[in-house]
Amino acid sequence: MWTVVYVSQSKETSEKLVDVLLTNRVISKLRRANADGGEKAGCYEVLVPSTELEAAQDLIIENELF
Repeated sequence: MWTVVYVSQSKETSEKLVDVLLTNRVISKLRRANADGGEKAGCYEVLVPSTELEAAQDLIIENELF
């Protein structure tokens, strides 16, 4: 099951986190949370499998992406 591990209004920050996770062999994907208001509006969610949640949280803290 996929679990949301991070939510941001910045697509760039969310993409950076996905890159960090994938570099560290943590499966992840990016999803647009709210499509209303055009390309610049809304939030982005980073999802990981529930089995990868703890590793993802550790990487978020280590890379100061909070």
